[in-house]
Amino acid sequence: MSDDRPEGPVSDDESTGDDPWYKWKQAGTVAHEAIEIARPMVRPGVKVIDIVEAVEGYIREHASGTAFPCNVAINNIAAHYTSPLNDETVIAEGDLVTVDVGAHIDGCISDTAFTVALSPEHEDLVKASEEATRIAVQMMRPGAKLNSIGALIEDTIKDFGFNPVRQLTGHQLKEYELHSEKQVPCVSGKSEVRVEAGEVYAVETFASTGSGNVSDLPNPLIYQLLPVRVPVRFRGTRQFLSIARKEYREFPFAERWMAQRMKHAALKMAIRELERNGALIAHHILAEEKGEFVSQAEHTVIVTEEGPLQTT
Repeated sequence: MSDDRPEGPVSDDESTGDDPWYKWKQAGTVAHEAIEIARPMVRPGVKVIDIVEAVEGYIREHASGTAFPCNVAINNIAAHYTSPLNDETVIAEGDLVTVDVGAHIDGCISDTAFTVALSPEHEDLVKASEEATRIAVQMMRPGAKLNSIGALIEDTIKDFGFNPVRQLTGHQLKEYELHSEKQVPCVSGKSEVRVEAGEVYAVETFASTGSGNVSDLPNPLIYQLLPVRVPVRFRGTRQFLSIARKEYREFPFAERWMAQRMKHAALKMAIRELERNGALIAHHILAEEKGEFVSQAEHTVIVTEEGPLQTT
């Protein structure tokens, strides 16, 4: 595994070079740099929205755009929490905090995450997901069975005394496609699907102090347009579609971003109409039971004939 990353922002001249993976690597560099901005901000008293806006602002400045809103998951939250408008959530003493970041350059995606334990009692939980992800990345070679990788992830996390989160998986990446066909499970399974050279994956693992089963919370904060055309009735819905299609394409986006552009009532009406018509899906916040804790570690990997090339 290599963690050599290209330096500096992409340029039009460089992007036409001989390296077919150049933009993928550049996206990885931007996401890695955004993570390094976020890491020292994870401390008690810091507002979550300040971390989110710092990360997203850096990515917008140095890449084509975000691959999804910056996620900040605290304690039992496993995924899909991003700040709503005027979020007052503050990191507290002893929290377990995960930051999940995604960037893209002309549709070439990077996806990476880290967890910080603000209490020594959660350090082993952080190590469990980090070690599981490290082992999984090493296994991302042509011909490897994805279910075998899932079994290794599960065994590694259980060896630390925790449970993998079953419903969350790593995922194949394609241009402008954050979640493609193949998945990298966090548990063993029966699928015989194999890794192939030339594929790109977001390899992510989740370790839980609980059962490893997460459930949807109400009031989602992240949405995604589906590649369908539907008739709409409301002017606000047409405005919503115009903004989302132009600026976010089929990448997930934050309700907060739209709330900065639209009136509250029109925004809510647009979301209801598009969900009802099957053109919009919500990414619900996923959470373990209250009182439990979930850690995450994630890297983006290009599968080459020589083995995995980590971009983040």
